[in-house]
Amino acid sequence: MKYKITTLVENCVYGRQLRAEHGLSLYIETPEYNILFDTGASDLFIHNAHILNIDLKKTDYLILSHGHSDHTGGLRHFMALNETAKIVCKQEILCPKFKDDRENGIREVPVSERSRFLYINSITELVSGVFIFPQIEISDPEDTHFDRFYTRGNTGKIPDNFEDELALALTTNNSFSIISACSHRGITNIYRTVRDRFPALSPDLILGGFHIHNAATEKFEVIANHFKTNPVERIGTCHCTGVDKYALFHQQFNDRVFYNYTGNVIEIK
Repeated sequence: MKYKITTLVENCVYGRQLRAEHGLSLYIETPEYNILFDTGASDLFIHNAHILNIDLKKTDYLILSHGHSDHTGGLRHFMALNETAKIVCKQEILCPKFKDDRENGIREVPVSERSRFLYINSITELVSGVFIFPQIEISDPEDTHFDRFYTRGNTGKIPDNFEDELALALTTNNSFSIISACSHRGITNIYRTVRDRFPALSPDLILGGFHIHNAATEKFEVIANHFKTNPVERIGTCHCTGVDKYALFHQQFNDRVFYNYTGNVIEIK
């Protein structure tokens, strides 16, 4: 086993005692390190980790994908539980965020606790084989998901183009796998960014939310058409992809697509 990914929180759940919420939290085990990717919307990820026999006190890094509350809502609970793990993100994650008029951002982090934050601005190999991509170039603007989202600029509320968003790549000698949370800047754009960094490796797994739940069919087709011409061994949809769009993906890609529910375990060998 090279990597083991356990879904601590997702919108759906199939397992006794585990619980679900609108959010996402993944626990990634490498040969030497333990990484938490997002915290979901509350402290529920801690409850589920306990049920799954995962000790979050042994987490070495917490990576935050972007500043929305359904991915950062458990941050203060994690920081109280684990007092040593570095928190990896982009500095823009601290900017206020809104969905329409509703505040939807990360809770304010006391200045005294910001010393634990490690801000990433360029492609970084965090630990062996685990790369953070903080700059996602938008090659195809059709696959972006910015509608109704805002942040605050010098002149007040402005449209949010998610400069705070990052993605993760897990590499082996032969392959790369991509982990994204909401893909506001587009899962196809994230794919191109990672592929261009690792042109000699084959794509194994794409895992995460694509932010097309309730979106027009055209948004789905942009992603589906991309992966028809750029095939990936496994596509794990979840969270803001929507169960409705998962069904459409499964119709087109059959068993190469799976739904990544709370408690699911994935291995990359």
